[in-house]
This record gives sequence, structure tokens and C-alpha cells, in this order.
Amino acid sequence: MTREEALRYLNETMVPEEGVIPAYILSDPTIYKLEHEKIFMKTWVLLGHESEIPNKNDYMLRDLAGYSVIISRGQDEEIRAFYNMCTHRGMKLCRADHGNKANFTCPYHGFNFKNTGELIGVPLQNDIYGGKLDTSKMSLNKVTLGTYRGLIFGTWNDNPQPLDDFLSDFKWYLDIGLGRTEMEVVGPPQKFIVHSNWKIGSDNFVSDSYHTMVTHGSIAQLGMVPSATYSKKGYQVHTDNGHGCLIGMPNPDFPFPEELKDEYKAHLTPEQYDLISNMKNLIGTLFPNLSILVSHTKVKGQLVSNTTMRLWKPVGPDKMEVMTWFMVEKNASEDWKYRSREAYILTFSPSGIFEQDDTEVFTDITAAASGVMPFAKQLTYNYTMGMHREPVTDFPGPGVAYGDKFSEANSRNYYRYWLNLMNS
Repeated sequence: MTREEALRYLNETMVPEEGVIPAYILSDPTIYKLEHEKIFMKTWVLLGHESEIPNKNDYMLRDLAGYSVIISRGQDEEIRAFYNMCTHRGMKLCRADHGNKANFTCPYHGFNFKNTGELIGVPLQNDIYGGKLDTSKMSLNKVTLGTYRGLIFGTWNDNPQPLDDFLSDFKWYLDIGLGRTEMEVVGPPQKFIVHSNWKIGSDNFVSDSYHTMVTHGSIAQLGMVPSATYSKKGYQVHTDNGHGCLIGMPNPDFPFPEELKDEYKAHLTPEQYDLISNMKNLIGTLFPNLSILVSHTKVKGQLVSNTTMRLWKPVGPDKMEVMTWFMVEKNASEDWKYRSREAYILTFSPSGIFEQDDTEVFTDITAAASGVMPFAKQLTYNYTMGMHREPVTDFPGPGVAYGDKFSEANSRNYYRYWLNLMNS
């Protein structure tokens, strides 16, 4: 299909308000190209966390819409990002995932750039350019950056929607998940390839608690949860711009470090603190492809929470790279940090029992949505769960909240925003 044909067919076959989502959007190459242009080249995408580059001249390489970028903390402590391309002849300037450098030297011709972007050295410059090379016009190409609660976001859009407006009311939930106190990333993010369309991961985390009792049914058999339907209780909430989360409640135990209660109270509103004091878990997606998870389990007989964020990075219509960061309260005890990491490894790491369950499902869904079958039979998915329910009015947080986690309201909200951007 041409771009125009793809958009026309998309608007004919996709009706998020009625819970009708066509299967081909998980595999069609034209849709994938349009997503790259309309979404990933225009909106804010997570690049990392400030704690990953804590020192002056620390840097890390990340991917923004398929393009390598250098994120560096300068001598002035300011964080900047640049396209990882020498402005002389286009060679990738830096090839190490992370390190500490005040300057970056191109491995092709030796052009030398400060970590603030300026070109400061050219081999034999006066001789071969006759003193006429204007280095001031050869600085590295900047990436537009924004930060919130230590999270670093980037966009190729020179005039983006302000990050604060894009995050909108979902900041209330980001505060609980990733900003309840000073958080830090432990180790580099883990990366692994899944032969799946990226949207399946985002969709799973934005609204799908329903799959837990079947896909993850073994955890009830192992006694890790009281019953297969434990994931139903709580709230499903969505906000503007496609964001949404699931909040498991109630919880008779406090799964966070007891000694940090005063810190939590200082970083959160009373309503937010009351919520985490009674929270089992928080699962959510910040549009388009950042998912967060706060969970808890017992390690060596002691209850401990673990916090992760994961990026579903598109590699192709049927392939994504998953990046997973393990995060922990910076001022927690070393013992608590160690047990929290063990809980993460057991459950939601690449080798964890939950993660392997999910990626197996994601792969099969993508395979079934591929080829001519979705078009020939006009296959669609049913996203009507919870349409009979009315939002609750007594939930303390912003957005549209439902008093039951088994719903697809958040997915309908997610795909409604996705479709709006595809038509923009």
C-alpha cells in the first residue's frame, strides 16, 4: 500500500472508541514506516536516567527513533545530547556504550569534538584547509532534551510539545513509580531481542491485568500470590496523550524500605503517600513505548519491592529490542538493594518467570498477524472489555479511573491517541 492508501484503510478499519483494532497494524511495513515518521520522529521518547551518568564527562550511547545519540554530562554538570555522527564525513563518532570523556575523536579522520558539541581540533587544519575552515559551523547536531524526576527524554522535533504538557496528569503516577524518592539505576540496562511488534509490549503494560491469571497462572500454583484472580483488584487509570496505568490494591503490607517513609512523605503529596502505603503494584505505559513496573515479592521470607522501567524499541514491524532498567531507592540499605535486585531477577528480568511468559505470547501474536491473512479476512481484535463500566469518582489521582483492573479502557485510550498521531 502507498502511504495514502494505508492511512485511508487505517481510518476505515480502526475504531478505538468501539474497541475495534485491526490485526494488520502489528505487522504491516507501511504502518511501521508511518509510525516512525509520525510518532517516533515527533514525540518524546525515553533515553535514560540521570543516575547513569552521575559524574562530569560521563556519557552513554542511546537510540532515538533508530538513530544513535551521545548523551553526555559536561564539566558544567549540564546534560546534552548529540547525533552520533561526525559533521565532517558522517562517521559514527563514538562506539562504546558508556564511558567518561571530555572530548570525542572521530576514528575516520581524527576530527575532535568537545562533549558540549563544538569542533575543537582538525588534523593539519591550517595546511590542508588554508586556515579557511569555519569550525563554528561544524558543531555536532543537537538533540532536543527534557528531564523529569531524573528521567531523560529526547526528540528530533525542533519545536515539540513541551515535555510537561506531554506528560500531563501522568506525572502523578510517574512520581509514585519512579520519583517517590531519589532513585538510581543499578548497572547498565539489559537488552534483548523479541520477534514481536513493539506495540504489544506497550499495550500489555498499559491495561492488561486480565492475562495474569492465565499467562502467569503458575505463580498462584507456586503460592507466590493468594489466587489466580489477585490481579483483578485495584484501579485502571488513563490520562491524556495515551498514557495509562494499573494500580493493584489493597495491600496489608508496606513493601518499601520502612526507614525511608519520611523521604516518601517529602517527595509525595499526602494522597500519593496514602496510595503507595496500600499498593500491591503499579504497572503502566507512558506513550509511546516506556513501561514502568513496581512490584513486590518475598525474598528469603522477607517482602521486598522491585522497580523497573522498560523500553519497547522498534527494530522492524515484527521485531523489537527490549531495554530494561532496574531501579532502586538510592538511600536504601545495601541489604535491601540486594534483595530488591534478587526479586527483579526472579520475576521481571530477561530470565525471570514473568518476562519469559510475556515474550512468548508477544511473539506468537505478531506471527499470527503477519502476511496476507489479516487483510484477506479483515481480522480485528476485540477491545470492548469494561465498556459497560462507569468511571469512579472517589479515586484520589487525576485522569479517568475505573474501580476494576480487568478492563481495556486504557488500551482504547492508547490506540485513540496513536491513531490521532498517525493522522497528524
